[in-house]
Amino acid sequence: MEEKPQGQQAVSEGRGVSRRTFMKYVGVGAVVAAGVGVGAYAYLNRPSGVSTAPLQWWGIGTGKPERWDGLNDPGGDVVFTEAPWDPVPVLNKMKADGRNAYDVISNAGTLDDPLFADGSIVDFDPETLPSWSKIYPELRTNNPTITVASTGQIVGVPIVQNGDSVAMLVDDLWPGTGKGQGIDSYGLLFDSLTTGKSSMEQSWACAIYKVANYLGWNHLQTIQDPASLTTDDLNTIKTFMLKQKTAGQFKVFWEGWNTAVSLLANKDVLAMDTWEPVVFALRTQDPPINAVYMAPKEGYYLWNIPIYMTPKGQSQTKDRCMHLSQWTLEGWYGARITTIRGYLTATPDAIQYAQDNPDAGGTSGGPYDAAFIQSRHTLVKQKFSDGVSVYGNQAPPNIQEYQDTWTQVTS
Repeated sequence: MEEKPQGQQAVSEGRGVSRRTFMKYVGVGAVVAAGVGVGAYAYLNRPSGVSTAPLQWWGIGTGKPERWDGLNDPGGDVVFTEAPWDPVPVLNKMKADGRNAYDVISNAGTLDDPLFADGSIVDFDPETLPSWSKIYPELRTNNPTITVASTGQIVGVPIVQNGDSVAMLVDDLWPGTGKGQGIDSYGLLFDSLTTGKSSMEQSWACAIYKVANYLGWNHLQTIQDPASLTTDDLNTIKTFMLKQKTAGQFKVFWEGWNTAVSLLANKDVLAMDTWEPVVFALRTQDPPINAVYMAPKEGYYLWNIPIYMTPKGQSQTKDRCMHLSQWTLEGWYGARITTIRGYLTATPDAIQYAQDNPDAGGTSGGPYDAAFIQSRHTLVKQKFSDGVSVYGNQAPPNIQEYQDTWTQVTS
């Protein structure tokens, strides 16, 4: 991951995004002209005078396909630079010089309002993207992360999404019982069974919302809205977590992909609040590790990563930025990302591409298992419509309180 850019001031703009708020976005971005297609997209394939400088993409690594054979960028190469999953340095970097350094960025979807407000990203006409109308209804209905809340302007194209929970090493926690499949509560992270063998993420951006979901859903504490936490909510979470920490519940607060995989692979930790691909990585160890990803009754932590165009992209490389955005909605990218990450991409074209190219290698990015891709799309779409899971706001108005709370917990 790229080092975190400098910046002292926490960005305070943002919005609460509860599930109730989501519903007012139903249909936003869904009005696409019936005639959109080759004609509307043709200009993207006529790169008259297109810059041949590498297209600069600053994004979360989960959206990187690891190869670019399928893109056919009319201008040249794409340079992908890893961005942190940490809202304040991202917002500060973009406000400082990122808008002039990168053509497109991709990061937590709930950052769109402050990014747009300070001029770091721009809106666009979705009718220029032929695949816009194919975006899954679950993402249209329950996705406030591609529009500006106050105006409804469309600023992002959803590229990858999932709901996060807990990785469990079931053979070590319940040897010989096969029990792990039925464990369905974040309470496992705080149970005596995992004392000294539990771990949560160093960053607050995902972890703090899982604690809020656990406390609120189980009526252990009063949490007004687990998607948008008040000062009282944060104090409640801090008190709970410090008590757990003092009692020796946590082995470590982890940071980074390699650390997460290593802690579980070495059995230093048996239950971890983490990303689902960590489980896939453990299953491919030699010998394979029987890791299970929890389906929590308290709901998943939902997230979405859109791709956004910057002022630089709009003024210098717009055709190429739109070409790239369209590509992320198509089959090659969708099949590739779901295969290597297990994440939901935005359209069913991923499934069709895998069905049509099951044994494709080389520039086709495969081979592909269409049944696996379809099952992953079905599962993640269910997370987005289960009525329990919530987005956590990555840019809440009281963002400094969030940071201070979790820093006191983890330090």
